[in-house]
Amino acid sequence: MHQMYGHDCGSLYDLELIELAAALINGYEIGKSPEETLQEYYVEALHTARDEATGHDIQDAIRYTLETLGIKIEGVNA
Repeated sequence: MHQMYGHDCGSLYDLELIELAAALINGYEIGKSPEETLQEYYVEALHTARDEATGHDIQDAIRYTLETLGIKIEGVNA
């Protein structure tokens, strides 16, 4: 399978046969990474905050926290 599909199927290699069958029958969804989740929250902060100033405060707090931790996320602080 690796030679045929490459590295993109890495999470499938760890599934037992019954787990794979359940995913195919019931459906499955690829979860977002923590970075993707935070980036989405960052973008939505202005739209969901009670006012624009609060939205900017949320974004500032996120950027400050990421800078303090030395983390770069595309679309947020990179």
